[in-house]
Amino acid sequence: MTHKFDGFHGRALYELNGLPEDVRNGPLLKRLLQLLEDPWDAVPERPGQSAVRVAFFGSDDQGMLTFVVHEQTETLRIIDILWAG
Repeated sequence: MTHKFDGFHGRALYELNGLPEDVRNGPLLKRLLQLLEDPWDAVPERPGQSAVRVAFFGSDDQGMLTFVVHEQTETLRIIDILWAG
């Protein structure tokens, strides 16, 4: 099942603007497309819950996405981005 992208929200909007263009259009986009196909290919942010998940991106996992998966609407919403590269 492919999920729909519900956009960048909260801090992720601010952080997206600070990312280099080659990161936004390269590893970040690639990982986002993978997560839309398989949002469970990420770890839960906290034990015991599954909707808020964390995934790494970049050649050496220099980046981290925090996102919310909403199963009823089959959507994925990115709420935080960290880039250490």
